[in-house]
Amino acid sequence: MKKYIFTTVLFLMFQPFYARAEINIFACETEWAALAEELGGDKVSVFSATTALQDPHTIAARPSLISKIRNADMLVCSGGGLEAGWLPILLQKAGKTSIQANGDASIIAVDYVRRLEVPKQVDRSMGDVHPDGNPHVHLNPNNLLVVSDIISEKLIAQDTENKAFYESRLNSFKEKMTAKIKAWEKQAAPLKNTAVIANHKNMSYLFDWLGMNAVENLEPKPGVPPTSKHLSELVNTVKNKDVKLIVYAPYESKKPANWLSNETDVPAAQLPYTVGGNNTSDLFQLFDETIKIMLDKKEK
Repeated sequence: MKKYIFTTVLFLMFQPFYARAEINIFACETEWAALAEELGGDKVSVFSATTALQDPHTIAARPSLISKIRNADMLVCSGGGLEAGWLPILLQKAGKTSIQANGDASIIAVDYVRRLEVPKQVDRSMGDVHPDGNPHVHLNPNNLLVVSDIISEKLIAQDTENKAFYESRLNSFKEKMTAKIKAWEKQAAPLKNTAVIANHKNMSYLFDWLGMNAVENLEPKPGVPPTSKHLSELVNTVKNKDVKLIVYAPYESKKPANWLSNETDVPAAQLPYTVGGNNTSDLFQLFDETIKIMLDKKEK
């Protein structure tokens, strides 16, 4: 009898531990890791495969990532070909049906939002063009609202006992983000119609959201490093198009932007691009800092 009671007590003692077991989330980029943490709170354990200082196009499918994805209960990635060079390898090694393409626990952000720059045709002469459109969808915060619904839905499906918790987190996030979007749009009104040059097409959703005019890129073709010839041609473009800003991401070289800036007296600026860039720590700081930098630089 004593043995039975002791065993029962041990069982009951460990029940809370199992009830609080975390959902392991594998995020391809830091913006999705940040969003998952906002929505999951202490019920989730989130890992990001990349940092703000890494080009998400080109990271290696290293063993440490394979280990992480094998333990993942949920996958959140940009998609649209952004991770084409490494995510398929990881998924093959993971061997989990739920996080594969179209799996119950797989979230590909581009599948839920309006895509920009979808080409009518693609060939190698065009450079690293994504056939399914521009995958850098996170830089329009309205897209984050859309994807937040999907992540919350998947969390509830895996942890129905905590449905109320996830719904509360989702509502709080959406309420705050909606209010911030209105404030950001008002704050960024002076940026509307501003002509800007970016290093790569990774800022397109930001410019589209704020009504800015992306006239050119430092890259002559997507994925092709800036050349001396192209940069020289951009000097005339800057003058003819009345360009006011030249921007680049933390993982990109600042040299081409600074060279063009020196030649044209148009300010160059590193924008955060994603959470962690420019020391930002969450999605709200990401847009706070991005808009502040562009306004400050334009005024100079």
